[in-house]
Amino acid sequence: MHYGYDGSYAGLLSLLYQLFRNRRQPDSIQPPGAAQNSSLFPPEQHSCEPRQADALLMQVRRHLGAAVECQLRHAFLSRRPGIELQLYHYLALGWRLRRRLDDQLTHPAVQSVHQAARFTHHEVHRFKGLLRFAHCQLADNPVGLYYGRCRPDADIIALLAPHFRRRLAGQQWLIEDVGRQTAVLCDGQHWALGQLSLQQPAAASDEELQWQALWRTFHHHSAIPERRNPRLQRQFLPLKYREFLCELQPPATVEPESWS
Repeated sequence: MHYGYDGSYAGLLSLLYQLFRNRRQPDSIQPPGAAQNSSLFPPEQHSCEPRQADALLMQVRRHLGAAVECQLRHAFLSRRPGIELQLYHYLALGWRLRRRLDDQLTHPAVQSVHQAARFTHHEVHRFKGLLRFAHCQLADNPVGLYYGRCRPDADIIALLAPHFRRRLAGQQWLIEDVGRQTAVLCDGQHWALGQLSLQQPAAASDEELQWQALWRTFHHHSAIPERRNPRLQRQFLPLKYREFLCELQPPATVEPESWS
């Protein structure tokens, strides 16, 4: 049997709750927009039921442990194709092994989930250092906010939010996942996740452009041309992570010498 859900974490958890409760074994679990399987029949769609999702998480914490709950969430956020069915098999094994689940490191169900969770964790670690914020002025907010753009492979901006709420304490900021058109907005104390679709990025303030020009100048002059090694640079910083690094962008129209 093939099943579909709304693409959210709560939606998947509520579907898994129904599958285990009714003792059903899925052939596939498909998020919205997934490639259709070869079956003649479309997947059976299940709506998100938050109470069922909470009930499943409560059982996971009680019988499998908090570490398994963390593995579930991080593996789901990897957004790897087929991760939903892998999570089903992971939990199915967990109901038999209980708190010994994560000790079975050679079991395919445990391996696949752990690999996906590590992938998400590594993405979070990278973007804690690679995410760049620019101070932008808004028409309805003269103070402005700090705006960061990224295009991660994993769905990580909700995992980045607690880190930057502490790092930018008291500041208003927004992190946009350009590929998924989602964003986290923080008012200085609290943050919220939602959909965001911009026709064009928010414009950086004049002072921000000056700081970016200084940073690019430092980045350029601190390099040693004779030791330039593009292949090694790509090994440590792949090209896909450079899209929004201001120090690697073309020179801005405002140069450091224009400061008064």
